[in-house]
Amino acid sequence: MRIDMTEIILLLILGAAIASDLRWRTIPNWLTGPSILVGLGLHTVMNQLSGFVFGLEGAVLGLGLFLVMYLLGWMGAGDVKLYAAVGSFLGPAQTISAAVVIALVGGLLALVMLGFNQGWRKMGLWLWSYVQATVLTGSVQRMTPGQGTALKVPYAVAIGLGTIGSYWWYPFG
Repeated sequence: MRIDMTEIILLLILGAAIASDLRWRTIPNWLTGPSILVGLGLHTVMNQLSGFVFGLEGAVLGLGLFLVMYLLGWMGAGDVKLYAAVGSFLGPAQTISAAVVIALVGGLLALVMLGFNQGWRKMGLWLWSYVQATVLTGSVQRMTPGQGTALKVPYAVAIGLGTIGSYWWYPFG
């Protein structure tokens, strides 16, 4: 597998976002905004108008996919803007592919964090009761793992690992 300059720049952006999210639990606008422009600019330079459209479609799709989760209160605005930046690099098809991998990585990351924060046995019991309630009612239940606790997952980690993982699992390419 050959890595090109576009992918190296994307890796640097993801690394900076992960470091910031782990350290300060925020992804700064000074990183996400220019990153979108860089993704669009690189594709425009390489492929003119079709490259610009490719990057713009990826950015809008990335923004739209994660905006829904932001509006539901499941993630922060920085995560949404970071994924718009990632989309500007990946284009529309791989943005969808990466979103699937990111969701899987994010769910696994949340379970691991829950296990470490609340204890593995308690997490297992909570998960089992969640599955039972969902199966019995036939609809997805909204449950929290503990009273008054909100698990804050540094989602830039999931976005970074899922984006990298999507290069190995990319059904459209």
